[in-house]
Amino acid sequence: MPGCADALPPPAAGRRDLRVVGYDVDQGVATIRLNRPEAGNAIDLTLVEDFYEAVFRAAEDPAVRAVLLCGAGRSLSTGGDLATFAGLDAGELSARLRQMTDLYHLALDRLTRIDPPVVCAVRGAAAGGGLGLLHAADVVIAAEDSKFALGYAAIGLASDGGNTWFLPRLVGLRRAQELILLNRRLTAPEALDWGLVTEIVPAAEVEKRALELAQRLAAGPTQAFGRIKRLLRDSWTTDLPGQLSAETTQMSEAGASDDAAEGIAAFLTRRRPTFHGR
Repeated sequence: MPGCADALPPPAAGRRDLRVVGYDVDQGVATIRLNRPEAGNAIDLTLVEDFYEAVFRAAEDPAVRAVLLCGAGRSLSTGGDLATFAGLDAGELSARLRQMTDLYHLALDRLTRIDPPVVCAVRGAAAGGGLGLLHAADVVIAAEDSKFALGYAAIGLASDGGNTWFLPRLVGLRRAQELILLNRRLTAPEALDWGLVTEIVPAAEVEKRALELAQRLAAGPTQAFGRIKRLLRDSWTTDLPGQLSAETTQMSEAGASDDAAEGIAAFLTRRRPTFHGR
């Protein structure tokens, strides 16, 4: 499998529609790599279209049991590619932003809804809409020297990438306001302390650690992971009685799965379970 920091070769035959995002599946892990290293993996319309396609491939492939998000080159993503907006009049810019954010948000939303867990590897910068990749992930591994910022207020734009929904829930309202309104930049240790990332490691170890965790998750009970992901997400808008009812439903339905039978049998016989995601 190519490293997340490596530039990718031209798309293989049959996948020519992916131009600046790489996609491959190995041992149950679908790796989605932003591949505009010369531009810091800045988000333009082509990248959004490719990312959308890659996410939906992963969502529809039963062989995928975990997803790894990463970027080729030095950064995960420096955010929106402002250079592509040059020369657009106000109406054209508004239409382009709507086109890009609509498609990008569909992809991010789909990532939060699929059963396979999502791991994000962060190198260098994670900025603006690029933070949406972290938000859609279940586990985030960041390099010790990585940086995090929003930047919208500095260029007169509102926020996208799910930042206004995820950040108050991840770091709290006051910190979210500081990040967005005051353009606060976070170091990796600060991002860990604030709850924006799961773990920080030396830069040379980011992809290795993220892939290791993705492979570990891919060997787990995929449907159970999906049930847990949905329970956690829905808990933000559900009252306690509703959440307890949802837990009862999800627990009882999970009990009918092959993975539950295998997990219980393995526990009772003191062996490592072999899950198949069913």
